[in-house]
Amino acid sequence: MFICPDQALPRAMAAVLDNLAEAGLSRHIQLTLSDGQGRIVYASAAFCEALGYAAAEIVGRDYRMFASGEHDPDYFRRMWAQLSAGGDWRGEVCNRRKDGRRVWLALTVFPVPGCDGEDPFYVGVSSDITERKCAEAGHRKMETVLAQALQGDPVPTFVIDEHHVITHWNHALEVISGLPADRMVGSTRSGLAFYGENRPVMADLIVDGRLDGLEQYYHDQYRPSRVVPGAYEGEGYFPELGEGGRWLSFTAAPLRDGDGRIVGAIETLVDITERKRAEEDLRRSQAGLEVLIEKRTAQLAQAKADLEADILQRQRTEDELRRHNALLTELNERLSEAQAQLAQSERLASIGQLAAGVAHEINNPIGYVQSNLGTLEGYLQDTFEVLAAFERAAEAMPADHPAVHAALELRKRKDFEFLREDVPSLIAESREGITRVRKIVADLKDFSRVDNSQEWQQADLHQGLDSTLNIVNNEIKYKADVVKDYGTLPEIECLPSQLNQVFMNLLVNAAHAIGSERGRIEVRTGVAGEQVWVEVSDTGGGIAPEHLPRIFDPFFTTKAVGKGTGLGLSLSYGIVQKHGGAIEVDSRLGEGTRFRVILPIRQTKEESDS
Repeated sequence: MFICPDQALPRAMAAVLDNLAEAGLSRHIQLTLSDGQGRIVYASAAFCEALGYAAAEIVGRDYRMFASGEHDPDYFRRMWAQLSAGGDWRGEVCNRRKDGRRVWLALTVFPVPGCDGEDPFYVGVSSDITERKCAEAGHRKMETVLAQALQGDPVPTFVIDEHHVITHWNHALEVISGLPADRMVGSTRSGLAFYGENRPVMADLIVDGRLDGLEQYYHDQYRPSRVVPGAYEGEGYFPELGEGGRWLSFTAAPLRDGDGRIVGAIETLVDITERKRAEEDLRRSQAGLEVLIEKRTAQLAQAKADLEADILQRQRTEDELRRHNALLTELNERLSEAQAQLAQSERLASIGQLAAGVAHEINNPIGYVQSNLGTLEGYLQDTFEVLAAFERAAEAMPADHPAVHAALELRKRKDFEFLREDVPSLIAESREGITRVRKIVADLKDFSRVDNSQEWQQADLHQGLDSTLNIVNNEIKYKADVVKDYGTLPEIECLPSQLNQVFMNLLVNAAHAIGSERGRIEVRTGVAGEQVWVEVSDTGGGIAPEHLPRIFDPFFTTKAVGKGTGLGLSLSYGIVQKHGGAIEVDSRLGEGTRFRVILPIRQTKEESDS
């Protein structure tokens, strides 16, 4: 027992408290004792437990420490006014526990006289009624919500209690059923309200607790129906309602008290007649639409089959067109190549004819110049012999003879000794120059071979190589040294002038491949079985690997713009193919390139006719 030490209690009150403590009743009775100023001087264990405080935290404190704000100040003023007048006070008080939760107490307070005329004490006996207050609040809230929902909601709704008595019947239900609320509220004729006969509705089954059979029952009575969590739904046709009957959809749910016991049921109804009629119309339309869809599907399938056949035919036609187009493209490329080769051949033939004509014209003056030089050399020899005779005659004459003196002066002035030595040298150099010119002209004629009418013939490849080297000497002599390593070759059956064109292209390309530093071009020949080969290699920059597969394509060139036509190797390849031979190439960047021309010694009939 915990009592405020500065309070002197009446003997009777102290004895009562002692007896309560000895009997252990203080743990079961919520008892408080406060003085005239409202300070708590005693609190039983049961009261402390109900409020969540220890006795030491309560005793000596004002009772307002438990205020929850639920009551206005007048409520407590009226209580103290009644107590001050000597009467008891009974009522309900909402206090706040130490943990903040609210607790409702049923409280009885009565005064006890103090000692020796002191102010009285006030004994409070209380019990916890929190659960009952919460249940009452919930019930009031439900009633309020039901009233507001039923009267303010346009959905037809009624409520029955646990005795099947109708407690609510809203205006919307009056309209749909034609039955007024004052007739229905208080009655148990809910079944008659909808069916015209006394059979239960969904709310009746819920109140009776017949939930297990509810789904099967409504499956038999209405169509369709289903049970959903917390509510039960169904729909049915009611011929008694309106003209021609009405379709209604209904939903019912149980109403339960705080212990979960069913104390009634609420049911709402919705007129779905228009929707059901629309559904029926929709079903009829859907049936017709399905027939139409089936018909159109068959038509579309046929159209699809026709379209696929047409696409297949178009595909075949397009494939054929592409094949013809590819063939035409290939033929066009071949024609372009042939035209380019023909043009190049015509240009080369024209150059060859021009060279042959020039050579022929040069041969005549070269012939008589060379003949005249021989005659002049004889004349000069005769002249020198005459002059020698005059010299001997002059030596026989007196030294002081004027004629001798004049002759000696002229001889000295004209440097006759130098002339006698230099003139033969000049004549020899001139004859050597004429010989070289005649050799160049002969090589030019041999290179062009226009006088042989471009027929297959036996020819010496070394002679053709030498002629070609002489012709292209100006392209090579400033860039590279030419090294010839000839093997022993038989004469082969060929078109010499065309092979000379191949050799010229390979030699010129080799010279062009050499950079700024002087390089080396090597020409080698040899025999391999029934074939001969000619190699032209250089020490130039080489050909990039990605370019090697295309070097024989017409118009492909790695030279700068304006430096090459891209036809040289293409024409060379064609000439070698015409001879039944092959061209091989081996190149390495930075090291150089080697071309090898392989030719048959004898031509077959097919090759010579091509």
